Amino acid sequence: MSNLDNRIANADQLLTNDVDKFCESIAELYCNTAKPILDIGIYVYRLWTTLGGQTPMAMLGYLLVSGVFLTHLRRPTGKMTAQEQKLEGEYRHINARLITYSEEIAFYNGNAREKVTLIASFNKLLNHLRSFLHFRVFMGVIDNIVAKYFASIVGFWVVSLPFLSQTHELVGMNNQERSRLYYTYGRMLVKLAEAIGRLVLAGRELTRLAGFTARVTQLRLVLSDLNAGKYTRTMVTGSENLIPNNGRLIFRDNIIKFDKVPLITPNGDILINELTFEVKSGMNVLVCGPNGSGKSSLFRILGELWPLFGGTLTKPPRGKLFYIPQKPYMTLGSLRDQITYPHSSAEAKRRGASDKILEEHLKLVQLGYLLKREGGLDAIADWLDVLSGGEKQRIAMARLFYHAPQFAILDECTSAVSVDVEGSMYKYCREVGISLFTVSHRKSLWQHHEHVLYLDGRGNYTFKPIDDYTEEFGS
Repeated sequence: MSNLDNRIANADQLLTNDVDKFCESIAELYCNTAKPILDIGIYVYRLWTTLGGQTPMAMLGYLLVSGVFLTHLRRPTGKMTAQEQKLEGEYRHINARLITYSEEIAFYNGNAREKVTLIASFNKLLNHLRSFLHFRVFMGVIDNIVAKYFASIVGFWVVSLPFLSQTHELVGMNNQERSRLYYTYGRMLVKLAEAIGRLVLAGRELTRLAGFTARVTQLRLVLSDLNAGKYTRTMVTGSENLIPNNGRLIFRDNIIKFDKVPLITPNGDILINELTFEVKSGMNVLVCGPNGSGKSSLFRILGELWPLFGGTLTKPPRGKLFYIPQKPYMTLGSLRDQITYPHSSAEAKRRGASDKILEEHLKLVQLGYLLKREGGLDAIADWLDVLSGGEKQRIAMARLFYHAPQFAILDECTSAVSVDVEGSMYKYCREVGISLFTVSHRKSLWQHHEHVLYLDGRGNYTFKPIDDYTEEFGS
């Protein structure tokens, strides 16, 4: 949505806050309207058809007893509230990570794995909220019984004692009946006024609900359009005739081929009019060019994050094209999960990835010491903070070795790795048959590539053997 459609600028805010407020308003709608309407009907009917203590210390004593009783019952509230805030913080943290690393996750095709992590955190929060709400409902019933109904019973009983006493001076007085009727119908009028006031306030809540409904409806509409391949975005001037998803996408093993594919951003900004080149398995390509020339755009189109506006793109199926960004994404979980991402540990074992194989991948990138330092493959930590920049980049290369795709896109992913370690990783990729697209300006990498794709940033490009560019790039 953030890449392709600009109808909703803050989808994260809408998903977390507006949907929550919408649901609360819907849930409160019944309470704000049904009870006042019922009260109004009962009191109007009653008034229409009929027209018509003990000492304060007793009430204070009841207040003290009921307060001690309710305080005892409410003791779990503090702990449950703290747990709710903790679980909600964890859930929002996972959402924030998802937003921050959305593009990397999309390139990794890690949506299914992230969904499992997100749903697990959500279910923990949901189960706790259900337990907390059940407790609050129970306490609400007890509060009403103790603080309202029993209090009213005790109050009426205390007030009526003087009138029931055979020796009290009020017995037999004519104004006793008038006082009773006055009190009864006075209370009815008070309750009727309260019911009308609540109904008036419900009208104000309905206005707020209409605003939330419009926001949620827009979200559902945009998501439906995106799933159908439609999007609305402010286009640059002169791009009105461009048609998204107008190109052909062909899936074929062991080849990446751009045939007259224009390099165009989702808002219609044309970077290259037509891009044509072919890369077969076994060919390593170095992608160079100034900032803004279209290197990232090329890979977004290749990763199917951006639409094709024309031409024919031939590429391997999903899972056989792997992407490693400059700042690799570290998922929540164990060290094993970092290597097998987006596969879970169980899925990795089903695919035959034993602990020995994973340990060998770590040793290939010279991270064998992590097993001892962190406590083995099952060690759990916040890997974004625990690992250094170079270690995270080498973990990403170990992840590449585990998946062993046909093609891999390396986007400045060895910038924090020493040259000797970098060279050994590139040699291993060649040995196992992983063809590489590398975005880098390190001269030490030229020896590991056969071709160069150079984007000049002015709408032109060249694709030739690397030997033809040695002098040009050297100067």
